[in-house]
Parts: sequence; structure tokens; C-alpha cells
Amino acid sequence: MKMFKLLGLATLTVSAIVTSATSRSAFAADEADSIVVLATHAEPKPDDPVQVRFERFKVTKATFDAKKIEGGKATVEIDTTSLKSGSDKRDAHLKTDAFIDATKFATIVVDIDKVKNKTGKTYTAEATVKFRDITKKYPITFDVVDQGADSIKIKSEVPFSRFDFNVGGKDPKVTPVKPELTIKVALTLKKT
Repeated sequence: MKMFKLLGLATLTVSAIVTSATSRSAFAADEADSIVVLATHAEPKPDDPVQVRFERFKVTKATFDAKKIEGGKATVEIDTTSLKSGSDKRDAHLKTDAFIDATKFATIVVDIDKVKNKTGKTYTAEATVKFRDITKKYPITFDVVDQGADSIKIKSEVPFSRFDFNVGGKDPKVTPVKPELTIKVALTLKKT
């Protein structure tokens, strides 16, 4: 059940795909693209934080000028059925209707817009996340760690709550994972 809560957190993490980076030094430009949700238990466990990775995701749209990122837009789709946490049993539980309900809600859609330069290579934007018939908007911050002629690589680390998308229960005896999750994103955006 703890892992199911984590899966819910992973879903929220997706919504934060391009959100605020809390530590620039934690990311390398050559790091592989990834979307990972970090979850901790209400009663701490030795393996906390649990890492829930989404193995399949894609940028379906990206419009921006790599030299002037302000005003850019992007859409990212995350396949909820591709989550992996290091435990087959936990993965199966997280995919049930008690958590992510991956059979019914196989895709999380994140639309990024209103990109503005904050300072240097740090930008702010708005992420609109659509999941489980719920749409939420989040202010986000991300760092550009690499730029090409028609692409940029961004890194972000953002906290969110699984309750935003009604993932998992509120009773810690049933869902022992804290509602607060963190999503870490490393993503390459290529102009479409």
C-alpha cells in the first residue's frame, strides 16, 4: 500500500514535469531523460524515499526559440502503465484503481506555457496537468542545462500532493505513504 501511495505521487510528479529546480548541481547536462517521483512513508522506512520511475513518456509538441526560450510551449504525455519502483508487487498495486488506476487513466498530459526568464538559465512557467478527469495548474521553475540549435534540456525538482488528483486514501493505516511527493525531471525538448 505504501507503494501505491507512491504511484499516486508519481502521477502528481508528472504534473510537475517542468517545475522548480531546487538544486542546479544535482543535475548534469548529459544525464538521461527521466521522470521520477520520490515518496516517503508516514513512518520512515530504510528504503525511503521510494523512487517510482515512468519508463515511457514523450514530448508530443514543443514550440520555442532555443536562443530565446521565453514564450515557448510544450506538451508532455506520460504513460502511467510504464511505472517501475523496483518491486513488481508494488508496481501492480500502484496501477490499481486504489491509486493511479492505470487501466482507466493510462496517460498524464502536461501542457507547459507562459515561460519567462527568471535569471540566467532559470525560467518560470505554468504547467497544466490533466489526469484522472482532473485538471490542475501549477507555477513551475526549471533550469536549462543544455541548448542546441533546435532543442533544450531542462531539469527540475518539484514538490506536489497526491491528493490533487485523488490518488490513494487519507488514512495512513491504509495508505502509509505521505501525501507530499517530489518529482524529478530531466527532459530534452526538441522543436516540433
